[in-house]
Amino acid sequence: MTDPLASLRRLIRGPADAVRWACVLEATSPKAGNVYPGQPFDDLCHVDFIQAAEIAAETLTAPDRPIGRRMLAAVERTFQTTGTNVNLGMILLLGPLVAADEKRTSLHVDRDTQPWLTEVDRVLASLTKEDGTAVFTAIRSSQAGGLQTVDQLDVHQTDQPVDLIEAMRLAADRDRIARQYATGFRDLLYEVVPVLWQTIRDCGDVLGGTAAAHVELLRREPDSLIARKNGTAVAASIQRHAQKVDLDDPNSLRSFDDSLRSQSHQLNPGTTADLIAAAFYVILRTPNL
Repeated sequence: MTDPLASLRRLIRGPADAVRWACVLEATSPKAGNVYPGQPFDDLCHVDFIQAAEIAAETLTAPDRPIGRRMLAAVERTFQTTGTNVNLGMILLLGPLVAADEKRTSLHVDRDTQPWLTEVDRVLASLTKEDGTAVFTAIRSSQAGGLQTVDQLDVHQTDQPVDLIEAMRLAADRDRIARQYATGFRDLLYEVVPVLWQTIRDCGDVLGGTAAAHVELLRREPDSLIARKNGTAVAASIQRHAQKVDLDDPNSLRSFDDSLRSQSHQLNPGTTADLIAAAFYVILRTPNL
């Protein structure tokens, strides 16, 4: 079968290129309820995502810096440039993947995602409390919306060294990005990557396949950003709507997209989009997948 990503893979010379393309592809695909060309939010447009992609590519691959500091630098530079937290979730997901990528050359020749698990586990186990503090600072400085106050390791209150994995475990039941840290990114590698790769191959079209993957992922699980901002009942209702979408009917897709663009974009399925960007990184760096 022809690889729809073959022409892009030839442009990927290292982690920075993969970060750049993963973020750009995610932001350019016409995913329901998200920003893409011609569909801005009031305070956010496609150009912001392109700028953020370049910043992430530069900062997340900066040599001789702990990964926590790289993620903090990426968030701070993005906020300074765009005035938004446009790629906070992507940065939190891509950081450990880039660190794992840097430690292993065999990732680029294996035919599945299994080798990523070992390297990601090693990266997560090596995170220091200083990394944790940097990540908490990044989350606070991004001014992300919908963050709850909790009794333990509250991101709003903790200025001391942080056990990042323990903090993510405490949040894993309500935040799918936190779940990746708590489970060694197994959800991403076993669930999200296969869905994205399969829909792209089925469509033979990278952008259309990505949009289809986005709907498929929303069918399988409610988006945790929507749940955080609006409650679990609203997130579940959107999941049910996604399950009724006919991917072969442009009107059905357009109707679903329109329904998510109400309420000042409070129904933006942003966590699912962030997971797609991370999945793109893995796919682009696993050419024989």
